[in-house]
Amino acid sequence: MSSTQHMTRRQAVTAAGAVGATYLAGPAVLRALGGTAIAATDCAKLTPEMTEGPYWVNTMLHRSDLRSNSHGGAHQAGVPLALTINVVDSSNGCKPLNGVAVDVWHANAHGLYSDESSQQAGGGTSGGDTLKDNWLRGYQITGGDRGIKSNPVRGQVSFRTIWPGWYTSRAIHIHVRVRKLSHTGATIAGYTTQIFFSYADNDHVLTGAAPYNTRSPQKDPTTDKTDTVLTSADYATNVVKVEGSIKRGYAATFNIALDHAEGTAKGSLGRPNTGSSGGPGGPPPTA
Repeated sequence: MSSTQHMTRRQAVTAAGAVGATYLAGPAVLRALGGTAIAATDCAKLTPEMTEGPYWVNTMLHRSDLRSNSHGGAHQAGVPLALTINVVDSSNGCKPLNGVAVDVWHANAHGLYSDESSQQAGGGTSGGDTLKDNWLRGYQITGGDRGIKSNPVRGQVSFRTIWPGWYTSRAIHIHVRVRKLSHTGATIAGYTTQIFFSYADNDHVLTGAAPYNTRSPQKDPTTDKTDTVLTSADYATNVVKVEGSIKRGYAATFNIALDHAEGTAKGSLGRPNTGSSGGPGGPPPTA
């Protein structure tokens, strides 16, 4: 598959697992963060893999600021979010895993994804055709790109984005894909998971900031507890803590512990022999 082709949009692969995640947030912490030191006991088990959902698009946008279209235009309106993602190799003493692409994509404040022909977000949102847009999508290379930091950090990527909005049937979340790219830019392998926020943090943003509070209902009708993808066993790993405020913006760090083979094994986009789950993205494709 070439770097300009869209990859399969509907895959759903889940794997059992739990990993104690640490969270580093806030502007001061972001400035001070210099590595991905994670206790071995915290990544003894792999981070749960979750469905990629129906809105994955292989845009190949190599950038750290996700807020606007690559062809220009205004930033997406919303509360600023500085997102740091650490990737470590659980099979190698939790050492930072360098040289893998980390893709991020999520809905805007109105619950819409870019580069989609039609969507029904709910909450009074209209205009679901966003095919000409590619905001809130992009990737960085661990250990190679500095992202929003002053210098590259081993095993780490970082992004400047906004707090996602809700859409019907899903709790607020951010999709993350970790993948190995060939010299042509094609995907060799990879795996996906999702980042969630606490009900209290979501409620604070949705009711206290525009344009989130212009929707009806303001609050996310699907919570972490009722989401079809997130399970209670995944709260410790996939529900991130944040620091900051609506006025200053928020910051959060998400840690992913995986086996090095999951980022380099040829021909696989998910862990082998782990079963599957339908979820909003539907069952895995047969081809």
